[in-house]
Amino acid sequence: MLSDNQTLSTVLPHVARALADAGLAAHAGNGMNAIDRPSSLADEAYGRLSLQLDMNLWKVGEKLPTEMALAESLGVSRPVIREALARLRADGRIETRQGAGAFVADRNKLAAFRMVAQAKHQSDAEAEREVLELRQIVEAGAAELAAQRRNDADLIAIRAALEGMHSALEQRTDGSVHDDAFHSAIAHASHNSQIAKFVEFLGAQFSDSRKATWDDIGYGVGIATVGQSDHAAIYKAIAAGDGAKAKRMSHSHVQRAIDRIDQRIATEKSTKGNV
Repeated sequence: MLSDNQTLSTVLPHVARALADAGLAAHAGNGMNAIDRPSSLADEAYGRLSLQLDMNLWKVGEKLPTEMALAESLGVSRPVIREALARLRADGRIETRQGAGAFVADRNKLAAFRMVAQAKHQSDAEAEREVLELRQIVEAGAAELAAQRRNDADLIAIRAALEGMHSALEQRTDGSVHDDAFHSAIAHASHNSQIAKFVEFLGAQFSDSRKATWDDIGYGVGIATVGQSDHAAIYKAIAAGDGAKAKRMSHSHVQRAIDRIDQRIATEKSTKGNV
């Protein structure tokens, strides 16, 4: 069991390197394949990789190049590639095999489940609220199971992400990559592979909104600070093996996001009513 005084450097030396790598700033390459618009690096990487898959650059079942190789070929950082791969995984274009890497999936066998507004009368905010409710149910349950089933390796992974977010807040930098990793690590700690896959899918859908949360009134303040307090409470409950509390804290964490969406929906309706 990890003690609160243990550091990543003494428990798992390579975690520090992983966190540093995740925090690398995106950069433009000099070659023809380099992506030149920093504001949409992940979108561009996703689009470029999707096109390469459409062109059958890699066959079904074939392993994709490593994250590092893909990052170098597109002239972006590895976190950008991770986000693009997460979206491709959510689309059912690729599948990840533990310890082996990413492989091209057979789209005839795996239908993509997409989070979209299902009716013309449904706004983006209303559709996002529905996804948040789904996320609330799944992540709260995952946190409860994680508290019951987690091992030391799981706690190391969760804590690594938590400390990554803490460092980002202190340095006023984007901690959304660590935010994604935190929720994914909890899902994996449930030791239910289907929950882990589904939470990763949800994470891909929420990647942009998490970035916006971290950029709220500047990195290091605003909503992200409140969220970090929630994250710490969730981690402590899981580490203590308190499933009920972990579930409650996770539920409350997502409820804050739902409340913000409700305010947005109310504002949108009020604005339309005044037109």
